[in-house]
Amino acid sequence: MNLTYKTVQARLRKAGISIRKKGEIHRINFLNGAEHTAYYTTSLQEALDKGLAMAKRAEGPQSSPPAKSREKRRNSTGARTD
Repeated sequence: MNLTYKTVQARLRKAGISIRKKGEIHRINFLNGAEHTAYYTTSLQEALDKGLAMAKRAEGPQSSPPAKSREKRRNSTGARTD
């Protein structure tokens, strides 16, 4: 696949990542991300790879349902654990 700035920009945007170019430097970050989360590179391929990895990490593990409140939990004997 021939990488162009526009194709990388479109793929990252779809993943929730922005890319900007100033001279030869590409800056990737989360949409509206803070400066400390930005990543800089001169490689368009690295920008794509790092941006997609950032998006994947941001998704994180699927959250499980909230745990039952302490009052509703019981130990193995059936007694309340208050």
